[in-house]
Amino acid sequence: MSIIDKWRNFFRQGHERTVRAKKNVFYSILLKGLGILIGFAYFPISLNYLSAANFGIFLTLASIIDWFAELNIGIGSGLRNKLGQSVAKEDYQEARTYVSTAYYVLASIFSGVFIIFTFVSFFLPWAKWLQADVAQQSEIALLAVLMLAALAIRFVSSLIYEVLFALQQSARVQLFNLLTKVSFLLFLIVIVYTTEESLLLYGAGKTMTFALIPFFVGAYFFRKEFNNFRPTWRLASWQHFKDLFGLGIQFFAIKVAMLVIHKTNNFLIASYVSLEEVPEYEAAFKYLSIILIFFVLLADQLWAANVEAFQKNEYDWLKKNLKSVIRLWVGMSLLSVLMVVISPWVYDLWLGEKLSISLELSIWVCISILLTTWINIFNLVINGAGKIRLQMLTWIAASVLNIPVSIFLATKMGLGTIGIVIGTILCLVPLAIFSPIQARKILNKMDKGIWSK
Repeated sequence: MSIIDKWRNFFRQGHERTVRAKKNVFYSILLKGLGILIGFAYFPISLNYLSAANFGIFLTLASIIDWFAELNIGIGSGLRNKLGQSVAKEDYQEARTYVSTAYYVLASIFSGVFIIFTFVSFFLPWAKWLQADVAQQSEIALLAVLMLAALAIRFVSSLIYEVLFALQQSARVQLFNLLTKVSFLLFLIVIVYTTEESLLLYGAGKTMTFALIPFFVGAYFFRKEFNNFRPTWRLASWQHFKDLFGLGIQFFAIKVAMLVIHKTNNFLIASYVSLEEVPEYEAAFKYLSIILIFFVLLADQLWAANVEAFQKNEYDWLKKNLKSVIRLWVGMSLLSVLMVVISPWVYDLWLGEKLSISLELSIWVCISILLTTWINIFNLVINGAGKIRLQMLTWIAASVLNIPVSIFLATKMGLGTIGIVIGTILCLVPLAIFSPIQARKILNKMDKGIWSK
């Protein structure tokens, strides 16, 4: 049998759900890989267009604005579970009601948040918080408003991606994400050659590009292929909102806790180390997060697959799938070690002399990413089962400790940026212990008490 025949058989063998997952993950990796290359391309172009300080302002502001994304109270994640369950039962009327309710709730939330934030933004001391020039205060305040407006559009319209995930079509999401990145790259090339440095133009252009693509994707799919799921205000239901909210509020708490752990690093580095070191950490994370990205792609496909498997009581498939993912994690861990070893040459080729990133920083960032992916492997099972209370409590406890531990290590211990990364690692350790235990209890039907909620 030729290599090509073996390759084809690989994608044809196994349970129908497994075959679907293989194909979607494979195409997702290809599309995401192209997206990563584009992302690597516009990172140095951005540094050429913006100064390191202005780029640091944008990255830090983007991290702050991302917090508002979690005001969906977990509706997106709740929709992925509930829609997947409805489709598994072939109850398409219920599915459309869940979709309609999710759109109505998010549109209402973000409309109110945007109105309030627009008024408040111009009174906030942005320049002081970001350690920027006082003369940039008005520009930063206006940029914050534009970025939140784009976020509001993107977050509501991106529910179409949750529908695709629930239907186990993650490759399509990556196709549209690639289209988004290509659009921004073209925009970036145009402004580099036609305009002077403008933080406002750069920030507004990037966030609006990422907002409008999912808007047009949703408008197209709900009129064509997903007409049966097309949202309508008249189907928005209080009872279905409670269903989404009951599960979604726990996902919301988890996401907020994850934000505290993973998304505050830029802000902490800017506040307690230096604004110039934000791009250094961001570059190291961007390079080494290739491993994390792979597992995110895997999770996007397998989450909905696990929901379907639990709905149909197919525990043998769930156990076999978990073992396969763990083997993949071991292989990707070995690859990440190689990535750290060659990182000095990669940074030099990629960024030249614009940034100086230490090998020690790369090592600690790599450890934090591997620990995160280890936790997420088992959370796929837990999320699919919908038994996420223990996961929620553990994430909250970790998030409460993260900021003070990181600040202590960065300032009192004099570790700087590396101390902030180590603080994140220490707070993830309990999750790395409890998540595997709960997942195995669920799969062996031995989950009781807090393990089963």
